[in-house]
Amino acid sequence: MEPFLKKFFPSVLRQAGAAETNIYCQYDSQLLTAFTSSLYIAGLVASLVASRVTAALGRKNTMVLGGLTFFAGGAINGGAVNVAMLILGRILLGLGVGFTNQVAAVLVAGTGASGTEHISKELAVAVLILLCTYGAGFGWSWGPLSWLIPSEIFPIKIRTTGQGISQAVNFATTFALSQSFLAMLCHLKYGAFLFYAGWIATMTLFVMLFLPETKGIPLDSMQGIWEQHWYWRRFVSTTVSA
Repeated sequence: MEPFLKKFFPSVLRQAGAAETNIYCQYDSQLLTAFTSSLYIAGLVASLVASRVTAALGRKNTMVLGGLTFFAGGAINGGAVNVAMLILGRILLGLGVGFTNQVAAVLVAGTGASGTEHISKELAVAVLILLCTYGAGFGWSWGPLSWLIPSEIFPIKIRTTGQGISQAVNFATTFALSQSFLAMLCHLKYGAFLFYAGWIATMTLFVMLFLPETKGIPLDSMQGIWEQHWYWRRFVSTTVSA
């Protein structure tokens, strides 16, 4: 991490090493977070146009296009000599992911930075257990299912467009979170995690109340599921053409 910061973000490295810098603010840099979050904003743009590209080129060709774009982004990042090349590479990676996600659900994991802090062994074990619990919960729920469920719940007529919009919203939210996290950590300290915990609780409650179960439901029968839902049925037309 230190060689990377020294080459591309020397001001961040100096800030992290300053004795007066609060540990929560060591990596508070909008330029550094832009390196990570630029992938998500590019994925958002790609998701909005991916449905038209898929309709024109087909799913296989769209995946090949996404793979080539992803490869180009990785190559530029690997040979980067300045921050502009880093961000350009991440943008190409985001475009590749955005196009490929139109036909294959994937989990996007961003890169992050953390400071060094000495804590007791007992506290370190507790933190490790909490991190593993979070990782396990995310790995079988919000991680993959946030990509899978949108591909199942839309009626066939609007499935491609609905999937593209849901991906765009996902990327937009991830961009906002990535760009704001270090600043929130600096100003709110541990309160930043309480903020996210509150949203997770809200999301879980929303799923319990408003998300219909799709287990065992054929994709072409989703219209009927929405028509029978206690809340969403008021927004779904039940008129059947003769």
